[in-house]
Amino acid sequence: MKTTFLELSEEFCDKEKSRFHIVPVPYEGTVCFASGTVHGPEAILNVSDQIEHFDEETFCEFYRAGIYTHSTIEPATTPELEMEKIEDYIDRNQLFRPDRFPIFLGGEHSISAPIVRQAIRRYPDLSVLQFDAHSDLRNTFSPGGKFSHACVMRRILETNAELVQVGIRSFSQADLIECPKQVDHFITPAKLEDNWAGSLQSILDRLTQNVYITFDMDALDLSIAPGVGTPEPGGLSWRQTNQILREVCCSKNIIGADVVETLPQPHSNITEFTAVRLIAKMMTWTTQKANFRQSSR
Repeated sequence: MKTTFLELSEEFCDKEKSRFHIVPVPYEGTVCFASGTVHGPEAILNVSDQIEHFDEETFCEFYRAGIYTHSTIEPATTPELEMEKIEDYIDRNQLFRPDRFPIFLGGEHSISAPIVRQAIRRYPDLSVLQFDAHSDLRNTFSPGGKFSHACVMRRILETNAELVQVGIRSFSQADLIECPKQVDHFITPAKLEDNWAGSLQSILDRLTQNVYITFDMDALDLSIAPGVGTPEPGGLSWRQTNQILREVCCSKNIIGADVVETLPQPHSNITEFTAVRLIAKMMTWTTQKANFRQSSR
């Protein structure tokens, strides 16, 4: 079992000097269908050293900014205690500060709510960019009640963060009744296909300058992310996703991210590899945005 992201030499994984901080959070306390996301962080770490440490678009070695991997935040016995445990860990380790970019590996999506609560204390104007197949806007859902993974974006809305939702293709009637503004602003895969430029501009216009990214792997097409707990057809392509991430990372201040809901499959590592590449792309675009802007002129 690998314990660090990319398995770098000590020179590039010093805790104080590293810009990127990987935090495994293998919590799975409220799943309502297939279980196994508790093993997602470990599976991602296990394959991470198999990708190239060199970005094919920017010709940069993104890892040179430093990548420190934290010890696992062990799961708590109840959803309430888990949320408190995550917030306490973030606070004690000062993960949200200008020289650090934390990336949390889930586990189920419920972990994003306490992360955002901590982030918004440092960045009051924070907006959240969610990639997901599902809206996660229910007020309560069993198991887990208001702490369910199906309610995580409703909890984030309660922080007053602007929420931009991309890839949504599954939501409830209650979402439409209780959160009509959010439903009206969904950037669905169909909207992206019908009006790419307009949809991308809408994403950028609605985000504030400081942005937190939460990425549920079921946002993606099943061909590149089959290992998820609640699969939905019609997901985002790799190229669509990378282009959105590039534009957002190069025009906004991304203060952190999470990648959640990877459910390892017995005979396939596709989802884990895709997750690692997503993380590498976020690292690349956030460190190379000045160079990218200059080369695009």
